[in-house]
Amino acid sequence: MFEVVRPHRRRGPRRVFRTRCQAVRMDDLVLVGTKVLDLSPRGAMIACDEAMEVGQEVLMSLRTPWLGPHVVLLGEVRRVIEGWRDADPGYAVGLRFVELEDEVAEELAERLAPFPTVRGVRPHPADYAETVRRIHAGF
Repeated sequence: MFEVVRPHRRRGPRRVFRTRCQAVRMDDLVLVGTKVLDLSPRGAMIACDEAMEVGQEVLMSLRTPWLGPHVVLLGEVRRVIEGWRDADPGYAVGLRFVELEDEVAEELAERLAPFPTVRGVRPHPADYAETVRRIHAGF
C-alpha cells in the first residue's frame, strides 16, 4: 500500500504576530491596511480595507517584535484572501517581501522565533508525480 505525497511548500514558518502597520499600495499611494495578521522573514499577511490584486506592490512599515526597530518593507501581493471561507480572517492579502536585506531577515527571524506558528486550515495539494516516483522506486 502507498500514501499520496503532500509536500510542504513553505520555505519557513509563518508566526502568529499581530501588530499595527501602515501598508500603502505603490500604484496610487493609498493606505490599504493597518493590521498585520501573521509575519515571517519572507512575507506577511495583512488585513486590507481596499481591493488588491495579485502582483501589486505594497510598502509596509511596522515595528518588529519585542519593541524592536521600525522597518520599512516592500512586498508584492502573492495571494488575495476574499474572506468567503469560515476560516478566513476577512479580506486580507499575503505579501512576499521583495529585496529584503539579509540582516533584516535574520533579525526578524530571531525576534519571531518565540511566537507560535500559523496552523494551516487547508491540506496541502497532492504531489502525484512524487507519489508515482516513490511507488516506482519501491519495485
